Order: sequence, then structure tokens, then C-alpha cells
Amino acid sequence: MEDRKKRNKGLIALGVAAVVLVAAGTGFWVWHEQPSFCNAICHTPMDPYVEDYYADDPTLLATAHRVADVTCLDCHVPTLSEQLAEGVSWVAGGYALPLEQRSFDNAFCMNGSCHAIGQDSLAQITGQQAYNPHSAYHEELACGTCHKSHTASVMQCAQCHSDAEVPAGWTVR
Repeated sequence: MEDRKKRNKGLIALGVAAVVLVAAGTGFWVWHEQPSFCNAICHTPMDPYVEDYYADDPTLLATAHRVADVTCLDCHVPTLSEQLAEGVSWVAGGYALPLEQRSFDNAFCMNGSCHAIGQDSLAQITGQQAYNPHSAYHEELACGTCHKSHTASVMQCAQCHSDAEVPAGWTVR
């Protein structure tokens, strides 16, 4: 009888431990998907990027993506090997600052599930501007040439055309 009680207590303790581990694992996985996780655990030099994400500045693409319910991991999808390498880099303190900016090509941004609009449609939408930034008059530029996620976007046209309209919050380089 006493052995049965011990066994039952052991099974109950094992069950409770399993429930706690599953709940903790689930919570950890949910947190893993949040920008605050990336910043707190591995990417400590990412404070300014995470601040941009949570800012109330509509001129920042990071903020605009948060408002549209797009998380960092919707664009930055690290492989397991990248995550392991970044973890080793974090532990060893091997981050070079500022962090290298990732670049995305037009196909990545206009993939149908995010910005389902073509270059011709963009050129029509911005066609009323004196210098149409989406016209391929000089050359077709990658979206990221002007649209920056974690820094002020850049009005390329204004580099040569001093009278080009520069949107609020944008810069000229």
C-alpha cells in the first residue's frame, strides 16, 4: 500500500513537472517570437532597432510594420545555424557595431502577401510628384534604396534634384 502511495506521489510530481515544463516552453516560444526577446537574449546592441519598432513615429518603417502587425521575424527569418552563430557571438561579445543592415530585394517586399503592388502601379500612384521616385527614369532602384526600416528613409531624387519633395521625416544623403 505504501509503495503504491509513493508511486502515485511520484507520478503526480512527474505530471506536475511535465505541465510546468510544457507551460514554460510554450511561454518561452511565444516570447521568442517578440522583438523584446531578440533584444533581451541575443541582440543586446539592437536597443535602437527595437525602440524604433515600438516608437510612435509613422515615418519609421519599423513602426509602420508593428502597426500592421508584422513582427521582426516576419522579415528576419534566421536559420538554426544563424541563431547558433549569433548565440556564440553574443556569449563571446563578438558583435561589431553598428550591426550590419540586411537588405531585401523588391521581390521580397512585393511578394503578394506583404506589398502586392508592382513597380508600374507604384509609379502611377506617385505620378503627380515632379520627380516620381517610383519611375525608372534613371534606373529601377531596390525598395530598400529609399525605404529604410530602422533609420530615416532617404529621398534619392533629392540628391540631384534640389527641388524634389522630401517627405516629412525623410533625409537626403
